[in-house]
Amino acid sequence: MSFSSAIRSRADLLAYLPLAVATTVADVLGRDRTHVSTKVALAPTLAAGVLATRSQRCPQRTGTLLAALVGSTVGDWYMYQSSRTTAEVSRSHMRKGAAAFAIQQVGLIGLLVHDGARPKPAPSTIAATMLAGLAVLDSDGGAPDPVLTGYGLLLGSMSALAMGDGGRARNGRAIALGGALFLVSDAAIIVGQGFAKTPGARAISSGVILSTYTAALALLVHGLRDEP
Repeated sequence: MSFSSAIRSRADLLAYLPLAVATTVADVLGRDRTHVSTKVALAPTLAAGVLATRSQRCPQRTGTLLAALVGSTVGDWYMYQSSRTTAEVSRSHMRKGAAAFAIQQVGLIGLLVHDGARPKPAPSTIAATMLAGLAVLDSDGGAPDPVLTGYGLLLGSMSALAMGDGGRARNGRAIALGGALFLVSDAAIIVGQGFAKTPGARAISSGVILSTYTAALALLVHGLRDEP
């Protein structure tokens, strides 16, 4: 692939990267309107890139990526709503966001497995240990929430598969980094809810959550767009 062809095939990143920076900075600064408008545009921007390059892959891969990005868009909206409400209302929005993100994770897992990714001991142990710790932090003494638990299992599976795929010759490192950053982003949400009590701490938490999430999404989508 020539340099000009490579640029054209990644043209969506020219719009995505400014959106990623804008939504992160806006959330840190408390600019709600800018934050929500840029955040819900993230996944559709990557979806536009998938559609524009659909001739480069089979229709099933394109359809799976688009379905995953629809889940991302809906999940982003509900997670924004969750961050702007409190108590049970916030929890309800988080459950809806987790259900939407579950669609995203199923799509990513399907592509990873199709491309030959398989569980490996070290990445699986890292993902399982981190999720177990987060489950303890997020526990309120009651029964585990089935929606959030189900999403957590899907996230851990995707992350473990992606991190174990780093040795693949084509896009392997991008996929592995994306899987790791996605896990870090979701971990930062739980940690931030428990420990970010001051405005400064909440700003730092928002910056970590959004910078890792936006990077992870782009790395995974672009890493998995190409046929292996």
